[in-house]
This record gives sequence, C-alpha cells and structure tokens, in this order.
Amino acid sequence: MTSPKNIALILAGGEGTRAQQPVPKQYVQIEGIPLLAYTLRTFDRHPLIDAIYVVCRDKWRAYVEQFTMELGFMKFCGTFPAGDSSIDSVRNGILGLQAAAPADAVILVHDGVRPLVSAEVISDSIRVCSLRGNAIAAMQSEEAYMAGDSEKATEMIPREQLWGAQTPHTFPLATLVEAFAEADEKGFTQSQSLYTLMADLGRWPLYKSRGERVNLKVTNPEDIWLFSRLASVL
Repeated sequence: MTSPKNIALILAGGEGTRAQQPVPKQYVQIEGIPLLAYTLRTFDRHPLIDAIYVVCRDKWRAYVEQFTMELGFMKFCGTFPAGDSSIDSVRNGILGLQAAAPADAVILVHDGVRPLVSAEVISDSIRVCSLRGNAIAAMQSEEAYMAGDSEKATEMIPREQLWGAQTPHTFPLATLVEAFAEADEKGFTQSQSLYTLMADLGRWPLYKSRGERVNLKVTNPEDIWLFSRLASVL
C-alpha cells in the first residue's frame, strides 16, 4: 500500500463554551449530522487528500468513529487524544502521525469548526506548501484598523499589511516534528495555534495560501445560527 502523502489533521478537542451549547460546538447537530461532519466531508471528497485523522477528547472518540462510518467517509483513519490546549492537541496529533506517516507527508492542520472550507482552499494549501515549504490560509483585511488602548487609538495600521490567518496550516511532517522539538526545548507552551507557534519560533517566512470569507470559524451562538442556515442549502 502506498504511504499517504497529503494528510488532514482535524482539531476537534475544544469544549466550545462561548457557543453556549449543551455539547461542544463541533458536535452540535446541523441538519441531522454533527457540524464536524461537514468539515470532514470536504476533506474526504477532495482528490488530493489521502488520509484524515481527528484529534478529539476520549469521551467523543467512539462517537467520531461511529458517525464517520455511518456517513461513509472513506479516508478517515482514526483519532488522537486532545490536549489541554489547541497547540497541545496539534502536538499530540503530530506525535501520533510520526508512527502512521512518512516524514515527507504533507500535513494540513485544520479547525474542525471551520465547516465551510472549500476544495479550492485545500488545493491551494497543498500547492503553496509543495512550492514554498509551508502554507497558511489567509484573507487580506477589508477593514481599517486602529491600534492603541481600550479608550483611544494612537496608531493606524494600513489594511494592506494585515491578513487574517485561517486554517489549514500546512507543513511537511518532518518540519512539524522538528518545530515541536524546538518548542519543547525552549519551553514554548502558550502559543495559540500552529501558525503562532511557528512565528514564536521565528520560522519565517510563512507563505500565504488562499483563504475565503466563508471559511469562518464557528465560535459564538450567532455563528451556529448562520451556519445552520447555510447548511440547509448545501
């Protein structure tokens, strides 16, 4: 069997308290299936994706395995345990992939609560990573930003300089293994995401790949409401 080349590592370990739901937001039922299933479906259908792994809490592992089987996802390969934070979950996933994938495999780390990721975003992430060595999905800002304290602005940042980082964050597996080893050595434990970890480590440049306005991260109750309306026509 050919070793998987492009692997989606989907983060689904959060508790999602801001969404004010009885279950973590990635498991909220939308049109009869969990929100996470919409995310997985796009990766499962993408011709360049060879394998999918989900990072989740142990109490949800059986549920993830059940619905991926019931929905016929062909590329789902298993789960890894979530950590105490998002970056810990990424670390656990990378450690798990070391035993499951070759060092040159391309890993697309994606938020499970970004269910509207498109095939075009996935394709461009793989393309940019293959050309440049990494890829961060990003959208250029359409807003003017003020910098300062809570009361007043003291500086204007031109929007042309600002890009909103989304996911996927895409890197070769060997690069990720090396980066986490360096982070552990330096005691970097508070990074917000894989993108910010790479920035904290000074691993520039990080290359932008296609982002989209609809590649939203479901965070708050209104996001769930919006996605439920969109899902009804998907």
